[in-house]
Amino acid sequence: MTTFVVRTHWYHPEWCAVALAAGAWASLVVIALAEPGRLLGSPEVHPPLHAASHSAVMAAAMMVPFVLPQVAHVAQHSLWSRRYRAALGYLAGFLAVWTVVATASLVAGGLLVTSLGWRPAIVAGFAVAVAAYVSPARRRLVRQCAMTMPLAPRGWRADRDCVRYGVATGRRCVATCWVLMTAVMIGHGLIVMAAATVFGVLERRRGGDVRRLEGGLVVAGLGLLALALSYGVGGGDPVSPTVPVEHHSH
Repeated sequence: MTTFVVRTHWYHPEWCAVALAAGAWASLVVIALAEPGRLLGSPEVHPPLHAASHSAVMAAAMMVPFVLPQVAHVAQHSLWSRRYRAALGYLAGFLAVWTVVATASLVAGGLLVTSLGWRPAIVAGFAVAVAAYVSPARRRLVRQCAMTMPLAPRGWRADRDCVRYGVATGRRCVATCWVLMTAVMIGHGLIVMAAATVFGVLERRRGGDVRRLEGGLVVAGLGLLALALSYGVGGGDPVSPTVPVEHHSH
């Protein structure tokens, strides 16, 4: 056990990001166990403050796994004494971008549900996501997510560079993922969230080398899964979404 901890500390400093994402997923699973409908989906519309907190948790759960190589890069290219500080600075910049975008996506999804109804909104959201995934420019944008930048070795400039690098990665990642994130948030289903996260991680591990048709088909499959699971949710009116009470906040 001691050897495992030492090797992880030396060779895998991105463990801190893994722990952050795992904690976010654990929080979502606990909520889903308390409200089993959250596994399949929910037509609820979040009030602004709840949307922000929910978006922060979802961003940590879904998006942090995408950037584990970048977190490792930041830590390994920083002074030993500040490697975890550098990694956390990068994550702070990355998640700041995604929390804002995810909050806007959650609000936009809520407006779509209110105007169209829950299931039509799911169909519309994933239809747009499929169109985005078959776009010719998307492969180039995904590859740009892996870009690096030089980091100052010490002092406030090093902290600034780590945060700026996280923000830059977040902005590139938003360009490729925000449409699918919005579609997933319309459904609110933990199963679809997990499937979308696995797909995103695999796509990035392949350096964006996923054929447009393949990507479009996977996203379409996620949409069909979200739509099918929505019919397993009892007691929810997809046309008249509910507003969660405050004790459900994350």
